[in-house]
Amino acid sequence: MQGRVHRWVAAAAVATVLTAVPACAGAPTETSSADRTTPATAVSTQPPAPRHCGQDDALERGVHVARRLDVGGVERSYKEYLPASYGTTAAPVVIQLHGYLSGADGQIAMSAIESTAEAGGFVVLSPQGTGAHPFWNAVPHADLPDDVGFVRTLIDDVVAQRCVDPARVYVVGMSNGAFLASRVACDLADRVAGVAAVAGLLDPQPCSPARPVPVLAVHGTGDRFVPADGSHGPALDTLAWDPASTRAFEGVPWAPVRSSVAAWATRNGCQAAPVETQVAAAVTKVAHGSCRDGADVVLYEVDGGGHTWPGSRFSAASAPVLGATTTEIDADAVMWDFLREHHR
Repeated sequence: MQGRVHRWVAAAAVATVLTAVPACAGAPTETSSADRTTPATAVSTQPPAPRHCGQDDALERGVHVARRLDVGGVERSYKEYLPASYGTTAAPVVIQLHGYLSGADGQIAMSAIESTAEAGGFVVLSPQGTGAHPFWNAVPHADLPDDVGFVRTLIDDVVAQRCVDPARVYVVGMSNGAFLASRVACDLADRVAGVAAVAGLLDPQPCSPARPVPVLAVHGTGDRFVPADGSHGPALDTLAWDPASTRAFEGVPWAPVRSSVAAWATRNGCQAAPVETQVAAAVTKVAHGSCRDGADVVLYEVDGGGHTWPGSRFSAASAPVLGATTTEIDADAVMWDFLREHHR
């Protein structure tokens, strides 16, 4: 919606409402209001068989379509993006989880993942958290919505209803969404082929994945919301909170991002010493290899980077709140290059 002014709440644990930030080129077009409400099925040990391809000619391509999903008697919502190539062969799926406050629309604007989805031929699902201040129950707490269950049901539903490959389902997240992606890697290893966490990889406890899960992290050293050194982010105190969202952040296992990366490398049985490579002037790649089942663990550390999505023009326009956004790497491209190499 070029030329249109939006009032977005910008990213993950991110901050106050960003008013009058213009939509950048490549931001999503107006979304459709079409809905599909699907009753949740009983939890299974494996997702259902994929739907036969070639039956979805009437579905819209190239737009984010609003959908609804019944999860244990509770209606949840998400947006679905089908690339132009969708429908002929089983497509990969990327589920992108927004940060605290931003909601699905904020994440869609933040990542601007459409061009990467078109090039990679993957379906994008952008779920919505709960509450007036949208959040994810990532620790998780039993008295808050079951967001791991939401992701599980969303995966099972898209596999049953769409022409997608159940062995190539990936979950990525920003900040609070990265917290949930970390939890998903622990609890839904039988559903996901890999996860990526921007500004928020955690080492959840307890965590006993059914199989090693490849993990990618991207984090800026200048992040004031989720600091790379694992300290309390001073910018968190500037955000709007309510009892539910406050509760969701209780017990978050804050730790230096390099420590969380190393913990995942240990969990995945990575045998090789980490290899550091300067991939750009301000970006260091830390790669843990020789892991069980090829489940490598990689960190892209951005020197001076804020609580941002590298390569995002929306993120860059939010610099007064979020901090610096590097353009030396593109988070969408980096994540897809990593994830597409992994199958469940």
